[in-house]
Amino acid sequence: MTTMKSYTDISQSKKLVEILPLESADMYYPYNGIETYPDVKNGLETETFILCWSLAALLNVIPGGQVNRMLNSDKWEASSWNDSDFEPQMSVEGFDKPVDACYELILKLHELKML
Repeated sequence: MTTMKSYTDISQSKKLVEILPLESADMYYPYNGIETYPDVKNGLETETFILCWSLAALLNVIPGGQVNRMLNSDKWEASSWNDSDFEPQMSVEGFDKPVDACYELILKLHELKML
């Protein structure tokens, strides 16, 4: 059994900062000497950190986002759904962690200008 990955890792987070609205991030890594982003609250910079996204936050930015364990497998798939369709608009599969599946789907949706 593998451990659950609760949020994007640093390399994923750095890529998502270029794609997603910063306010969609719901977590952060404390400053540790690598590139950081200011935490601005009420116009004041209070701390520096690296933004990251939980699984719930990632699903919120994917249109109709869903993540499921694949049948007869320990792998995960993520899908983007349109309310009127019976098939996903886009999906990725075969990932060890649900966060990784959502991350890859976001990259794919961004590349296709579907976010």
